[in-house]
Order: sequence, then C-alpha cells, then structure tokens
Amino acid sequence: MKSTTTQRSISGITAMLAKTTLSIVVTAGVVGVLRMHPAIATPPHQQSPILVATAYTNLTLPTLSRGDRGTGVRMLQQILLDNGFLPAAGVRLENPSGAAVDGAFGAITESAVRDLQRRYNIPVTGWVNPVTWEVLDRQENPYRSPLPWKPY
Repeated sequence: MKSTTTQRSISGITAMLAKTTLSIVVTAGVVGVLRMHPAIATPPHQQSPILVATAYTNLTLPTLSRGDRGTGVRMLQQILLDNGFLPAAGVRLENPSGAAVDGAFGAITESAVRDLQRRYNIPVTGWVNPVTWEVLDRQENPYRSPLPWKPY
C-alpha cells in the first residue's frame, strides 16, 4: 500500500515537472560535465551553486493580452521599446506617439508582440504566454531586466 502511494506521488510530481519549461542559465564558469535528468539539472560537486533554473510557466509569469494594464505590461513594453519592436509597430499603425511605455496593452503593443513572435518563429498570437516570455528573456533582454514574476 505504501509503495503504491509513493509511486503515485512520484508520478504526479514527474507529470507536473514535465509541464514546466526549464531554462538553465549559467551564472559562472562550469568545470566538469553536468549530470542531466529529464526534469532536473544538477551541477557537479562544488562549494557554491552555479546554475539558476528559471521556470517559464503560467504559474510564474502573467499571460498578458490586449486590454491588460499594470506593471507587467509596463515591463513588457520597456523590453519591446528597447529592442525597437514598439516604435516600429507605432510607425506601421500610423501612431508613432502611441508607442509609449504606458502600462496599457493596446493595438501597438499587440502588433509589436506579433512582430517579435514572427521574428523568433513561435506561434503568432499577439499575447504574451510562457513561450513568448522565454524568447523575450533569452533573446531580447540583454541587460537582464526583471520580468514580472508572480509572487507565490
């Protein structure tokens, strides 16, 4: 009985981890080879940790779409502005003055997100989900601006 309960718990945890996209970011030099498991990365034996695991999920990052407002939208717009997506969308929609970091997810922000999604060959939805956050963080966030992580 106890073995069956343990197996179900392990299966549940494995299923949960399988749904999570993990991105491993190296923060210092690595000596040796990493031992990899499908759901967990462990560094070689060393004094201090060298890896940070970032989960790009609906639980850790907000899904943003047209009509949303707030700090998360402001952070998104700043990354889009810094990388030229927001101004280009403003010009294309004949409203360059509307390409501002105002915290309101409108037509220009949606168009800029679509441009980013086309550039990186991910589903073009116009809204920001974990896949789009990962591209924003890994490709268009060179200064490692903080993303709007959800508090637990």
